[in-house]
Amino acid sequence: MRYLSILMLMIFFAGGCAGLFSGDQEDHSVPAIKSAEAKILLNEYKYSESVAAFQKIIKEYPKSDWAANASYTIATVFVSVENPNKDYAQALTHFEEFLYQYPQHERATDAKNWRQALKVIIDAKKEKERLLKNIEQLKQLDIRQEQKRLGR
Repeated sequence: MRYLSILMLMIFFAGGCAGLFSGDQEDHSVPAIKSAEAKILLNEYKYSESVAAFQKIIKEYPKSDWAANASYTIATVFVSVENPNKDYAQALTHFEEFLYQYPQHERATDAKNWRQALKVIIDAKKEKERLLKNIEQLKQLDIRQEQKRLGR
């Protein structure tokens, strides 16, 4: 709560005291505050709450840079080393959505790199599962062959 208060004061003074009360500046302060709140949740390792807060920003400000940054951040949440529920498939989906919605964004190249790396990881996982299945089948075949050899 203390961090939120400090952050809100920083936003207030950064935007100019009087500017926050004009209609034009207020439109920018609301998503800034919502984004700051979502980042605080993320920094507190509250990943699902943070994702929900970022998704709300995307819904409320779909064509804004706030939405683009929220979309990118959601994708990175799913690959975060600290996230115990990381999900590479979800991350890939979100990076692809980010690239579809915001192809000219400054983070588009990073998103493309993430997308490619995640595809490699996901393909490697599938290949590992396939190989493990083949190994298990070979073990079973070996057991049957050994049983035949022993006459059982």
